[in-house]
Amino acid sequence: MSNRTIERKAAFRIIGFKTALNDGTGIHAPQYSGQKTVFFKSMIETGSLAGLRPYAESPYGCAAVAQDDDGSVRYYAGVISSRPLPEQADEVHFAEGEYLVLSEKGGLSRLAFDRLEDEAFGSVLSEAYEYEYTGGPVAEVLLNGNPADAEVEVWVPVRKR
Repeated sequence: MSNRTIERKAAFRIIGFKTALNDGTGIHAPQYSGQKTVFFKSMIETGSLAGLRPYAESPYGCAAVAQDDDGSVRYYAGVISSRPLPEQADEVHFAEGEYLVLSEKGGLSRLAFDRLEDEAFGSVLSEAYEYEYTGGPVAEVLLNGNPADAEVEVWVPVRKR
């Protein structure tokens, strides 16, 4: 079981590279896991993520899952930054507000992110919980830079019911 809190966060932006997530419905679906892994690995192997480090305003590695107005879901791999957008990169804006923050230590980052998102959308954000998901993008944050023995957080935007 993860640690979880409600935290107020200032507005922030993740810049990075994006891909479409397929075969799921909504912001969270188990089918996205493999697609996220393949995309993130390709961004590391091509050096694309390393190219974003000079833009980073945080030591954390980040990813985001966002749903477009047309219902399509996108996955972004990148860094937190307010600097001008690099060529070929895209951006996801996160509103100032309250976030359900779930954290976990140990194991592979992708598996930890999946567990935390499953927990957030599968059990925590139930009808009985005093907060509900706002519909905004969800952030996956690697705190320690080690995806093999990860310290991670998932930030889900919420509001009081």
